[in-house]
Amino acid sequence: MIIAGSDNGSLKLYDIKHGSSTIGIQSNAHSVTFDEFDQLTSVHVNSTDEWFLASGYSKNVALYDIGCGRRLQVFTDMHREHINVVKFANHSPSIFATSSFDQDVKMWDLRQKPNFPCYTASSSRGNVMVCFSPDDHYLLVSAVDNEVKQLLAADGRLHLDFNIVSTGSSQNYTRSYYMNGRDYIISGSCDENVVRICCAQTGRRLRDLSLEGKGAGASMFVQSLRGDPFRDFNMSILAAYIRPSSNSEIVKVNMLASNEHEKENLNCRHSCPAYSMGG
Repeated sequence: MIIAGSDNGSLKLYDIKHGSSTIGIQSNAHSVTFDEFDQLTSVHVNSTDEWFLASGYSKNVALYDIGCGRRLQVFTDMHREHINVVKFANHSPSIFATSSFDQDVKMWDLRQKPNFPCYTASSSRGNVMVCFSPDDHYLLVSAVDNEVKQLLAADGRLHLDFNIVSTGSSQNYTRSYYMNGRDYIISGSCDENVVRICCAQTGRRLRDLSLEGKGAGASMFVQSLRGDPFRDFNMSILAAYIRPSSNSEIVKVNMLASNEHEKENLNCRHSCPAYSMGG
């Protein structure tokens, strides 16, 4: 099953084995309708597949019950500005984190009816996203223009600052995720064509990976990225050309391949009209 959402507010549950929507906005005799969440930017399911959360261009977060297909509650005014990303922990079904352009990351617990966060940690710039390490020991926080930090999930204390050089752009939205379990982090920004790979224990830079499009002056910029959960040192990068008329492309990277084979991987792309503002 896959939960999918759109910026028009629609939320659907897809059965990928049968290639159809089993729960969704377009209901039928065998489906249930989820209430819409306007200007949706982020959706995430908890570790028991019981609930999911939605956030968007508002200060609110909505909690949905997957089994009965209805919205349970809307938590209001959780931040001072809109909430870019909401993430459940990987192993604790009631724990979740939110990140906002108000520069705060907050940890919440549904068992405490989240009127107040468990704690708040602040960045010096607006936060683009947050995610848990696979074992939930850390939070990886990405703020505008390469401010990437790793916090202790238990109390929000700073564990590691990756000290990535900023560009000075207030529109350089940075996104970071874990790779190889929690061993490394990969980070990229929308005004740059570089993916940075860093050790998640020491912060040491392992490598910078540059994206180059086909043709002269065809620079590509990182929109989002993910480490492969099954293959070490493999990742996929959602990249866009500077030309607004061009489609975004998914670039697959195998860091263990030979140089020639890696070049082939970097040229093996899949075009898609993706314009996501979420994580």
